[in-house]
Amino acid sequence: MRAVIQDGVRELRLADLDEPGSEATAKIRTRAVGICGSDLHMYRSRAEPQSQPGGHEIAGELIGLPAAYHGPLAVGDLVAADTICLGTACGTCEYCRAGAPLHCRHPAAAFQRGGFAEVFECKPEGLFKLPAGMSAEGGALVEPLAVAVHAVRLADIPSGASVAVVGAGTIGLMTLIAARALGVGRIDVLARHDHQAALAAACGATTVYRNPPESLEADYVFETVGGNAASLEQSWQLARRLGKVLAVGAFLGRQPVDLWTPLARELTVTFPNCYGSKDGRDDFDVAIDLIARGHVPAERIVTHRFTLEQAADAFRTADDKSSGSIKVQLQS
Repeated sequence: MRAVIQDGVRELRLADLDEPGSEATAKIRTRAVGICGSDLHMYRSRAEPQSQPGGHEIAGELIGLPAAYHGPLAVGDLVAADTICLGTACGTCEYCRAGAPLHCRHPAAAFQRGGFAEVFECKPEGLFKLPAGMSAEGGALVEPLAVAVHAVRLADIPSGASVAVVGAGTIGLMTLIAARALGVGRIDVLARHDHQAALAAACGATTVYRNPPESLEADYVFETVGGNAASLEQSWQLARRLGKVLAVGAFLGRQPVDLWTPLARELTVTFPNCYGSKDGRDDFDVAIDLIARGHVPAERIVTHRFTLEQAADAFRTADDKSSGSIKVQLQS
């Protein structure tokens, strides 16, 4: 099969690899895979050559199941894949039973072959059948939306509370959509780029700011940018005293960060990570339902579409916000 391999900083190539063949996993033909912010972090910084493809925002066609599998999935189903949590979790430890498979004590050996390839593998437990009428393009948005759903559900936002979202990239927009769909009233969004601001307004933001006024404060602040501490410190300033900050963005390595402001304001700071389940319902299921009910304008969030052979152009486009990109996908 063909797969996209990173050879160095911003260096990608199309390689020929053997298809995955584990007897314990399902095989899925990739139909759409998004380029995530974490993929871009690696694209910009990883110098050592890789031997296997990345890519975890995936939807595809199920082409093979383990012989021992007896469940609702069938070959030919269009599925969204959780390759990070349920796709590797044991399912039996206390964290798995509590709906937190990310913290599984006995995960299977990580499957290194992600969705930047013609075929990928995943445990069947990590596959979610998409409803009739949902496209692979929409299905590949399930994973980033599940990240936002997880954060919003974890926050337990009461009726009437105010929310601010720092960032209007994919995760910021998904957080806005999830919060709006799950019943939050006022949601202010901070956007860095004009095209992000326009889409945030279209997705239901109460107000969109490029430079928020000093008077703006919210009960709950969702930081969705990551990378360095600047956006986290901005979140401290936006949270009211005794408020709550949820750091959804990924911060790589150590960060020098102001801790006096959250101390002085007695903020509660939480770091939601990936997804799981709450009240017996998986975040992926909630995300699929929100997309199926039309809460997610996939045709606007997915701004650029490329083939696998065009992966180098796709990453350059995703890396350059002057391109107007929000979500860039590889599709087949």
